[in-house]
Amino acid sequence: MRIFALMCLLLSTMAVPAHASPIRCSTPSVSTFHTANTWYENLEFDGNTIWLSNLTGNAVEQYRLDGTFLQSIPLRAPGAIRRGPGGLYVNFGNDNPETRPQPSGVVRLTPKPEVWIGGDTLSSANGAEFDARGHLYVSDPFTGLYEFDRRGALVRHLDIAYPNGIVTIGNTVFTNILIDPKSAIVRITGDRQTRLELGAPDKGLDDLAVGPDGMLYVTAYTSGELIKVDPWTGAHCTLLSGLKNPTAARFLPGTRTMFVTHASGSVLKVRI
Repeated sequence: MRIFALMCLLLSTMAVPAHASPIRCSTPSVSTFHTANTWYENLEFDGNTIWLSNLTGNAVEQYRLDGTFLQSIPLRAPGAIRRGPGGLYVNFGNDNPETRPQPSGVVRLTPKPEVWIGGDTLSSANGAEFDARGHLYVSDPFTGLYEFDRRGALVRHLDIAYPNGIVTIGNTVFTNILIDPKSAIVRITGDRQTRLELGAPDKGLDDLAVGPDGMLYVTAYTSGELIKVDPWTGAHCTLLSGLKNPTAARFLPGTRTMFVTHASGSVLKVRI
C-alpha cells in the first residue's frame, strides 16, 4: 500500500475502449460497523463472524457481525484474508521491503497461524484470492502477481507493475493497479491481459470485490471512492465518494451488503 512516491509505469496490455455502455449506481445505504485508531487493510467472513487485518496493529481481529470483539491474533503487517481449502489464509509482511526488510508470505489459521507460503518468493504480500480450482493468487506491488497451486507451490509469476487487490470470476483474474495514470484494472484470462481504465487522474485503486450482480466494486484509496465496474466492458460509475482512504471491500455471502475497510480506521456496511 505505502508506495505512492514511486514513479508511475504503463502496462503493455490491451485497453478496453472508453465508449463502453454506461451503467447506473443507485444510492446505497451506509452505516458504521466499527471504528478504531488503526489502519484496517482487508477483511473476510467466517460463518457469523468477520476477520479484519489490522495492518499497523500487526494483528488479525475477529468480531461477531453485531460488532462484538472475539479475539486478536498477532501477525506482522497482515494483508488480504481469504477463505480457501482447509480454512482461512492471511498474507503477512504487507509493507515496504526497502524500509522493513523482513519475511513476507501467507499463513493458514488453524486456528493459530502456520506458514503456508514462506521463503523469499514474496517481498510484500498484499492482495489475494482463490480461483475455481483452489489456486491462490497473491499480489506483490513491488514484484508482480503470483499463482500458487493447492499445495502452495508456485505455478507462475506475472510481471505486472503495482498489482494490489485481486478477485476471480471462475478462472479469470482481476487485479487493481495501485499506481497508474489511467486508474487501471487488469483482467487476466490465461496468458491474455486486458486493461479496464477508469480514467485520469490516478485514483490509487486498492482492492475490489465481486458483487451478487456480477459487477466489480473497487476501493480507490487516493480519491476516496467506491466504484462499480462492469468486469467485461469497463463501464463504471461512482457508488460512493468522500471516503477517507478506503482499502478493501467484501460482500457478506448471500447478501447485497458489503463491508468496506479504511486506512483511517473505520469499517462501513454498504447495502446496494
